[in-house]
Amino acid sequence: MLKYITLILISIAQPSFAETIVSPNEFERLSTGKTLYFSFEGRPFGVEQFFNGRRSKWRFEDGNCEDGEWFAENDLICFNYEGNLETQCWHFLKTDEGYGARAEGAAPDEILKLDRIDTKPLLCSADGLAV
Repeated sequence: MLKYITLILISIAQPSFAETIVSPNEFERLSTGKTLYFSFEGRPFGVEQFFNGRRSKWRFEDGNCEDGEWFAENDLICFNYEGNLETQCWHFLKTDEGYGARAEGAAPDEILKLDRIDTKPLLCSADGLAV
């Protein structure tokens, strides 16, 4: 009996973090024509609007934006942005808490949380003031 109680307590104490990788086709269906809002550890991280043709626009928290495009590389979603020579690749995930994204090679707990999705156009500021 004690053995079963111990097993139950251990399973309750250890949270389950089920996650599945979203395929590039699923990601395209989810994101095209929409604006996605991300946070990290409870703080706003950035916003990205997705257009037809796998084009996107990323807005930093300071309001500045960069145009980009994304492509699939196996199960990764990879981005190239204007002015940034380095390609950034992510696993887009479906988790127990919704959707998220983890940079290629990042630790398992380093996930950007997708807070919301809407169809509002992304507003950018040239002077760095958030809009």
